[in-house]
Amino acid sequence: MPNFKPNPTAFDFKPSGERRWGRSDPMFREPNQRLAVSNDSRSRVQCRYFQQGRCRNGDSCPYLHENSATSDNSLQKMPNEIPATSIQDKVTRTICGALVHFEKGATVEKISLPSDFSTIQISQLRQDSTRNSILDLLQSHKIKTPNETEVRITHERNLCSALVKVRDPEFAKDAARKLNPQRASNPAQEPQPIATPIPNPIQSDSNTLRVDCCKVHISWHKPYRTVWLNFGNGEIAERVRDNFRDGKYKILNQSVHSNDPDRGEGYRNPLAWTVCLTEVPGSVTEFDVKKSIYHQNDKPRGIQLGRPTYTADDETCSAMIHSLFTSIGPLDWWEFTPDTAGKRMKASARFKNEDDAREAAISLDKKPLPFHETAKLTTQLVHTAKFKVQVKIYEAVKAQLKANIRNWKASHLTYVAYENSSPPKWYLVLKIEGEVEKEVASAQKTITKIISGVVARDGSSTLWHPALGKNGALYEQIKQIERRNGIAIIRNKVKSQLQLYGPEKACETSQAEINRLLRDETSQHFDIQLEDHEFSWALQGGLKRIEKRLGPEKIVFDITSTPKRITIIGTTGDYDTATSLIKDKEETKREINIQDGQDCSVCWNEVEDPIYTQCGHVYCLDCFENLCLSATTQATVTRISCVGSLGSCSKTIGLSELQEHLSSSSFEELLEKSLDSYVKHNPHLFSYCPSPDCEYIYRINATPRTQMCPSCHVLVCTVCRAQHGYMTCADYKDISTGGLEALKRLKQAIGIKDCPKCKTPMEKIDGCNHMACPCGAHICWVCLKTFTAPNDCYDHMNKAHGGIGFNELQERFG
Repeated sequence: MPNFKPNPTAFDFKPSGERRWGRSDPMFREPNQRLAVSNDSRSRVQCRYFQQGRCRNGDSCPYLHENSATSDNSLQKMPNEIPATSIQDKVTRTICGALVHFEKGATVEKISLPSDFSTIQISQLRQDSTRNSILDLLQSHKIKTPNETEVRITHERNLCSALVKVRDPEFAKDAARKLNPQRASNPAQEPQPIATPIPNPIQSDSNTLRVDCCKVHISWHKPYRTVWLNFGNGEIAERVRDNFRDGKYKILNQSVHSNDPDRGEGYRNPLAWTVCLTEVPGSVTEFDVKKSIYHQNDKPRGIQLGRPTYTADDETCSAMIHSLFTSIGPLDWWEFTPDTAGKRMKASARFKNEDDAREAAISLDKKPLPFHETAKLTTQLVHTAKFKVQVKIYEAVKAQLKANIRNWKASHLTYVAYENSSPPKWYLVLKIEGEVEKEVASAQKTITKIISGVVARDGSSTLWHPALGKNGALYEQIKQIERRNGIAIIRNKVKSQLQLYGPEKACETSQAEINRLLRDETSQHFDIQLEDHEFSWALQGGLKRIEKRLGPEKIVFDITSTPKRITIIGTTGDYDTATSLIKDKEETKREINIQDGQDCSVCWNEVEDPIYTQCGHVYCLDCFENLCLSATTQATVTRISCVGSLGSCSKTIGLSELQEHLSSSSFEELLEKSLDSYVKHNPHLFSYCPSPDCEYIYRINATPRTQMCPSCHVLVCTVCRAQHGYMTCADYKDISTGGLEALKRLKQAIGIKDCPKCKTPMEKIDGCNHMACPCGAHICWVCLKTFTAPNDCYDHMNKAHGGIGFNELQERFG
């Protein structure tokens, strides 16, 4: 499979409408483009062979030749026409074994579990089966199918099969019971449908932290024809053959295959020698052939053109191939890539779900072309991993990433870093792509490790000081360490930690310097938790009054915590001053407008790396991330809202904004924490598996039911949320609380024993040691051995115990 140039829009980017940006589109114009081809749209597209140092067309190449810093594929430009993120109102993720639907504010809208659904595979269907015909088949057998029934059809040679998925745990059993008996009662010649229950797959949007395989590379032969060249001299014919074989002669800048010359009849035949050229471009003319043989002495005396293998134009072929893929499943995008230098047409398709992509790669590979039945389509599944990282982090780890590029190329992987096209450019996109899933997964782990950095620690202790929450003197010293050692240091105020990015030795050196710096820091910190009326006072000018008295570098105002708080970095005297000002808040007048257009809505300092929400408020880049992650720790389910306009905005932030302003790892972490918050706030609906280190979710049921956890493979009761196997909830509760042991001790103390056969409690008041239970068992009271007849019991007591126990009773009662 030939290599493909990476698609710069593949990081969840979608063009407007249904049109996919191709390489022939005017993506961007550079000032030093060659003027000779400035009217050709291809002149705006980088020549991939030139980038690899292999372009043999020189100035005649219609694509852009440019020596730039991007030639090593370490950083490429992204077309400005294509948005930086997918505009999504809702996203789904597969987390903890559940399909979780998120809406704006990163709020959990709905959770779907595999146990909520059941799926059947119906095989031996007619080749022309459709969704409606399959639903009609089920309904004809009185099998209920709701409107939202999911039907996925797989076409085979003569028959087809379908997966039918319904939100009903009993659907599969019911469908198999009602549909399959029809086979035995209808001995028709044609195969009858067979329904088989199968496990329920769950699908979601692509998670940017994992490898997905929604993309397929496609290629097919261009039209070609055979050309015969006639010569009167054998030496000339052989020389022409050699020049074509050596690549000195090319037709339309493309190498062709040249056969050995054939000698015709007649000694005086001016066309006696014939050289046959094959795999010649179908659009070639006699003029093109003559032009390719540029030596005058090699010109042929005659040229004959064979018929092209097919005559359909490129766009028609692309449309017909495109229809084959859309018939399997919905596409995210389709890209047709005309390539004048190669012998094959190329295209790429990205499906909305992986199952469709896998089916397309298998079922359409080697499929005859609809416009040329003797030629076949070639398809290859592509595995992709994508990352969105801060530019600051990328610059620090760029050398570490580049050090792996040679190994990735050797494994036939494509690595690209794209600039974010939407200013301000705080982020860029990394992508690793290849056709071998194992290789892509390995590269994905390498990239993840590099861009994850390390937490600054002193042994097991995290290095942090509350003063780092403020852009004061201490934080400025941290930035000096950052610049001195050539790394990136990102502070996480929510987790109270510093994350270091860059070469390992530089991070170790910086970590030691940070440790010494924080040990020398003598300032103390005091948290002042604010009541609602005190928080309102702070917003109305009280905070500025404290800052004016103590200095802004000593005040950290945290509006994302619960309750809100002010942290004083300084002495006990500073703390006493702040608390006295808060107590005397009634005397404070609203003197100052706290927030102007350049103050961060969270930290209330001059904004650093500004981002703007759609409601018009500004945040520091790291303050916005801290705001989002802190929302998952609140007393209510997660909903990310703007805190602009002195905290009164409260507009829910959409998912598209969250994706735009957060790195891929932070966005995925936000979704996971939002789910965790939802589960913890809805214990009557969902719970985690009780097995240690198992994070799978199950639904709480009102009626007793046990189900096998698909992760740890232990039975879980969905009522009492315990793992008690097939034991009843009451018995398990009795055992776990010690009630059964207490009952056993009580029975032993008062002389009560259970029937060995039916467990009915029995008490012996008088008589011999023979006990008759209502269940029909005859029991020896001494050893609890059971018999079917009284005489057998008496014989046993006499032999085993030396009597039936009557003497003991006489001695006891006289």
